[in-house]
Amino acid sequence: MKKFFLCVAAAVFAVAGVHAQKGEKSAGVSLGYGSEIKSIGIGARFNYGITDRIRVTPGFTYFFPKDGFSAWETNADVHYLFPVTGKVTVYPLAGLTFTGWKFDAGNAFGDLGGLGDVLGDYLDNASSDITRFGVNLGGGIQYRLTGKLSIGAEAKYSLVSEIDQIVAAAVLTYKF
Repeated sequence: MKKFFLCVAAAVFAVAGVHAQKGEKSAGVSLGYGSEIKSIGIGARFNYGITDRIRVTPGFTYFFPKDGFSAWETNADVHYLFPVTGKVTVYPLAGLTFTGWKFDAGNAFGDLGGLGDVLGDYLDNASSDITRFGVNLGGGIQYRLTGKLSIGAEAKYSLVSEIDQIVAAAVLTYKF
C-alpha cells in the first residue's frame, strides 16, 4: 500500500512539474515615478512563468525629461510568487538593470525665465551621458480582475553606481 501511495505521489508531482514548466505569458504596461530623476516613467514588460511560482520579467521604462535630465532603464527581474487568495498574489523581486541618464544643460534652466533662456543658449551644447549596470530589489502585489486582466503595484530599489533610485509603479497586465 505504501508503494502505491508513493507511486501516485510521484506521478502527481511529475505531472505538476510538467504543467509548471508550460509557462504562463503576459504583457503589460506601467506608469511609475523615479525618486532620483523625480519624474514620471512609462514602461512595457513581458512576464514568462518558468514554474508556477517563478517568473522572469524583462521590461523597459522611459522617464520623461525634467530639469534637463532624462533617463531610461532596461530590466530583467525574477519574481517569486506567493498566492494570497485566488485573485491576489504578492512577490519579492530581484534582478539586473541597465540604465542610461542624460543631462542637457540647455534645457535645465527653463524655470528661471529670461535668465534661464540666456543660460540655456550659452550652455546649449553642454550635455553629459552615463550608462550603468545595477541590481534591482523590491516587491509587488497583483490583483486578477478577470481571467486575462490584472492590475498591480510594484516598488523596487535600483542599486546603480551614482544614480540609485526607488521606482514605484502601477502595472496593468494582459495574459495570453
